[in-house]
Amino acid sequence: PITSSLLVFPRLGNPYLAQSSYSILSDLLSSAVQDSSSGIRDQLSYILDAVLSSSPAKTDAALAPVWAAVLGNCMLALHATDSEKGAKDVSKAWKAVWPLLESQDTEIRKAGAQALKQVGQCFTPSLIRIALSEDASQEKKSVIGKIISQTTKAFDALSFARSIPELLLVVSSLVENLRYRGGSRTAPTAAEQLLLPLVTRVGDLRVQKTFEYKEAADDTLSTAMRILGPEILLRALPLNLEPADR
Repeated sequence: PITSSLLVFPRLGNPYLAQSSYSILSDLLSSAVQDSSSGIRDQLSYILDAVLSSSPAKTDAALAPVWAAVLGNCMLALHATDSEKGAKDVSKAWKAVWPLLESQDTEIRKAGAQALKQVGQCFTPSLIRIALSEDASQEKKSVIGKIISQTTKAFDALSFARSIPELLLVVSSLVENLRYRGGSRTAPTAAEQLLLPLVTRVGDLRVQKTFEYKEAADDTLSTAMRILGPEILLRALPLNLEPADR
């Protein structure tokens, strides 16, 4: 019953009340995933709509991080309750959080990347299959296809120049959340089929002398190694051990 009251406070224009209510709401949503007796599950769609309709400015260091946490936790709770219903909100949630990665504030960008990771955990087999069915040479229209295209383009955008560590976290989470294999256990993962060009791009950035975020890139490539397997990754990113390769 307290959730309806908590959602009123952010609309009152008091930053302290808004921040506190979002923090409490985020905790309630986190516990709702484990506690099936929580009545909050019946209100998840209402909560999500309310949170999406009150997004803070990407410059709001007080509200943006806690708002992102509420949105991410709400999506996870919705996914745990009804994964297909939650999948329908993936696109809206991703679009709402994405601008936070352009913020000049590091904490806002980190909170945004974490929320995007949570939204990515709501990918369902049906969403993934739609993305896999798209023609590789044509413009992407699926939810996941658009997400991958947006992330790829961000590496070349000046507005994301300071956001490379967060973009690398997003790539890692995409690889994790696309480990789906259609058919047999020997079938290629969706990550291999959809993300290999982006992973290759990260590998290319990693070896540039002026690249500043090599540790973050290593973490992303480590995730790719674990999900894709060494054979796939090393085929795309050869170690150049042979003299002729060097």
